[in-house]
Amino acid sequence: MPKGKKKGKYEHRRTEQAYSSDEDAGIDMTIDNCSETSGQSDLKSINDDAENEIQEKFEEKVLELIESLNARANAARAGAFVSLRAALQRRALDGLLSSHRATLADHVSKALRRGKDGERKAAAAIAPLLALQIGEEGVEEFVREVRPALAATAIDKSASLDTRTECCSSLAVFCYLMEDDLSEILEVMRMYETIFSGSYLKGDGSVKVSGAAVEEGLWHAAALDGWALLLPLLAPTHALQLLTTQAPSFAKLGELLEAVSLEVRMAAGGALAIAYETVTDEDDADSPLSAEVDELLPRLTELARDSHKYRAKRDRKIQRATFRDILKYFEEGEVTAMSVRVGSETARWESWAGGAAYAALAGALGGALQALAPRCVRLRGALALSPAPLAAAAPARKPNKLQRHLQNTAACKARTVARNKNRDKRSAALAI
Repeated sequence: MPKGKKKGKYEHRRTEQAYSSDEDAGIDMTIDNCSETSGQSDLKSINDDAENEIQEKFEEKVLELIESLNARANAARAGAFVSLRAALQRRALDGLLSSHRATLADHVSKALRRGKDGERKAAAAIAPLLALQIGEEGVEEFVREVRPALAATAIDKSASLDTRTECCSSLAVFCYLMEDDLSEILEVMRMYETIFSGSYLKGDGSVKVSGAAVEEGLWHAAALDGWALLLPLLAPTHALQLLTTQAPSFAKLGELLEAVSLEVRMAAGGALAIAYETVTDEDDADSPLSAEVDELLPRLTELARDSHKYRAKRDRKIQRATFRDILKYFEEGEVTAMSVRVGSETARWESWAGGAAYAALAGALGGALQALAPRCVRLRGALALSPAPLAAAAPARKPNKLQRHLQNTAACKARTVARNKNRDKRSAALAI
């Protein structure tokens, strides 16, 4: 017989250990003396420590980005603004930025006044979000310094159209949430009117079809949306006086339905609906603007049924869908009710002003809308949520992976112990 095979016979040995029912059943003996209640308590403390560590690292990252705003290169500062805005959309900082209020206001205002287009646009985009994250303390000083810079850049012809459009949108949200002085709001609304007046009809009643009218469409639409967002902040009598005796009148807003830009036409339709809604009493069947509305109905009907082939198919579809709702409102007085989940709560509205407010806030704040809604009183008021945060009524968080693992292990252990007891009883019965 070959030596290899003979040697292999003696080398083969049993390596199995003695049988253990606990190990075979899959019981984790390391937590055998740990009760389920104490285990959950330990889990909670572990999760709290982990959450605190994550928050600390996040705050350190935010402070590093704020420090990066001192970079010498315009591109580096613009990138820091973009990264900081993305970070602030993820979590609420609970007053961390209040001590940096003056520094942030200085960075934003300087970027808007002296920076290049990329930096100016990024600074305009982050302004409303910074104002909310700073907190109530010091927000007035921040608004007082940043708001004039936004307004100046919105009409600065040396800035690109994208930058001016961003400034118009951010300034509207900025004033809607933070500005309490009615005179300042009226000043911003007058500035908006000077912008979208570029889309009015010519003196002979013809439509402006120049290249500038097309290129500036988004800028004019942003200004018109901002004007419509701020209009409901006025008292109904004040708004009616503005629409009948001052610019822009309700008839002038109707002229914008003829604009060559799709964005301006849609913004004009929304502004007309908001204006009519603001000055009309729900209990009063007759509105002071009924005569003007009757004159606009044929044009609104045309826009709701537009099928001109020279317009893009997507543009025709969006325009028809928008103006069908507007026409239905003016003819029947009905507004489609809408609701959106904001964290653990639901924001609901049945008005054109409510829909415009949510669209503006969602566009300016992005993901921060979910993070800040439970904490920010101003934001809750704008979304028509309950005055106090509902933190106590919020549902429990979903267990994480570690919690699910320990719960499953405890349940498996309980099943194994019960099964072994029954198995021992059956064995004893068979032995008798």
